[in-house]
This record gives sequence, structure tokens and C-alpha cells, in this order.
Amino acid sequence: MFAPVKRLRTARTPIVLPERALIPKTAEDDPIDYYFRPLTARLYRARLSLASRLLGTGPFESLLEVGYGSGIFLPELARRAGRVAGVDIHGESARVGEMLQRLGVEADLREASLFELPFEEAAFDALICLSVLEHVVELEPALTEFRRVLRPGGVAVLGFPARNPITDTFFRAAGYDPRELHPSGHRDILGAAHAHPALAVEEVARFPRALPLALGGYAGCRLRAR
Repeated sequence: MFAPVKRLRTARTPIVLPERALIPKTAEDDPIDYYFRPLTARLYRARLSLASRLLGTGPFESLLEVGYGSGIFLPELARRAGRVAGVDIHGESARVGEMLQRLGVEADLREASLFELPFEEAAFDALICLSVLEHVVELEPALTEFRRVLRPGGVAVLGFPARNPITDTFFRAAGYDPRELHPSGHRDILGAAHAHPALAVEEVARFPRALPLALGGYAGCRLRAR
């Protein structure tokens, strides 16, 4: 037997995560297990806490998660929004939906590219996208599509690994070529966000906070739709 959710408490932002036994692994390289392993859990959970703080408690009328993966963050996001939707390309929405149903969470899950989101213009007042943009090089079109589905004044939270020798070593130890895995680094993503004419960067955050971004593990930013 297991409890369906557990509350993850951090110094600033408590969030709720499903128990590991409930969460589906949607692909061979799905990082879900890293959230529960002693050596990696702190970093992986910290990125959710960082994103949670940047997003704020809302409440939001409607929220979209781009790249929801295993759905680990959706129960927490559902606490902050009246309507929650998610897009991903893995084709495992039924299994993620089953987990959410057991948790009493309703979400509109769809299989789609981040460059062609299957929603009307201005459909959401909040959007979150974690650990996705580092995998693509077409950053401006991605941000433009995010802006299209956001209402004026809506909030977008982006999260991505910091690129430095420390994180490069971590990914090599996990069996990946860092540049093949992540063709876009944090400077590329932040540069694209600052340059986008329809989005304003309101805050940039990092983990660990005690280290400069050039030596950190993860970064995030909050954008406002103009």
C-alpha cells in the first residue's frame, strides 16, 4: 500500500508530488526515477520547487504544461488552476491520465509538438515548460507559439539545466553527450527570451542559489506576455 501523494517541503515553496509507485515511466530515458534516488533527488525536485516559486500560487483560470512527461508536476499545478492541460510527444497520455484519475486530478492531455500547440490563441493565462527547450535549437519559434496561446498579461515559466563543466560531467556520467542531448544552453534560452518582442523577462532564478549560474545546476525564468 502507498499514499497517493506526498508533500515535498522546501525552505520557501511546499509542493505535492505523487508517490513513485503511481507514476508511469513514459520512455526508456524518462528521468522519473531521478526524483527518488538519493544522489539525484535533491536536484530534480529542486527544479520543481524553483518553477513553483516562479509561477506563484495563482489562482489561474487555465494553465498549460508543455512537455508534461510522466505527469509528476500536474497534481501540483492543478492546485493552482481551474483548468489544466498538457502536451507531450511520447504518446503515453492514457497512462498518465490513469494516474491523474487515481489522484482525482482532471487534465486535458494531448499529443502534439511544442511548435504546433493544439489550442486557440489566448487560451491560457499561465504556461510552464520544464527541461524541454534545451533539446531544441529553434527557440524563437517555440517562444512565439507559447506566446500565441497565452493571454496578454499571462505568465510563462521556463526551466532548463545550466550548461557548465559540472552539469556536462553529470550528463556524461549518465551516458549522454551533453551537446547532442542539449543543443541549446541556458545562455541561448535566456537570450531568446530577452530578445522576444512579445515576452518580457520578469525574473531569472537558479539552483543552488548560493552559486552563480555559470556553476549552478538548474535555471528558470518567468516571462510576461505583452
